[in-house]
Amino acid sequence: MKQNMTYWVLFAPMIRRSISRRFSEELAQKGVREGKREYRELCARADELGPGNPMAMNAYFAYVFAGAWLGTGRAISPEEMGKVMTDVLNSPLLRFVFGLTNLNRKPKKWYNDMKKYEAWFHKHRREYPVNWNVRFDENKHETGSYYYFTRCPICEFCAREGLSELMPALCATDEVMFKLQHGVLHRSHTIAQGDGVCDYWIVGDQVQNPK
Repeated sequence: MKQNMTYWVLFAPMIRRSISRRFSEELAQKGVREGKREYRELCARADELGPGNPMAMNAYFAYVFAGAWLGTGRAISPEEMGKVMTDVLNSPLLRFVFGLTNLNRKPKKWYNDMKKYEAWFHKHRREYPVNWNVRFDENKHETGSYYYFTRCPICEFCAREGLSELMPALCATDEVMFKLQHGVLHRSHTIAQGDGVCDYWIVGDQVQNPK
């Protein structure tokens, strides 16, 4: 996968602050110093997802944290690294960015975004077959956005790299992200847990009795 250092430059200082606060400045500096190289190497080994892929940012996000975790020498447990991810998502910058979306006012926002991704993948699937396979069930829910994935390239790559233990923490960031958008994620399955699908039912946090 093509390296994109923008994500590292953006998130690394936030990761360092979180690790420093939770553990030590020495470990934080090591995680960022060694993690930069690890991130580059992860990107170099990862499957190419295709230019203009609306979902590619999710992979970069995941590999930044995986790189920093490897940079610490796995000195932090996956669960504690999940808390670092939550710290970053709850940073003032990302709270502002995600807060620009209000899922109470735009209940179909993620359904529409996934439809755009579906159109992109339909056009490019022969060139970039390793990607998210998204599916929709128009009759399952009346409220909010509903879709599910039957393939996740991040999960596949982490399994190849021996990083599967970090996947539950990465998956859990979805709930935090939607919460920052005034939403609630209802999820029963994840591919990382061996369920075969990752399901997303997202509703606004002011919705009573979603259907």
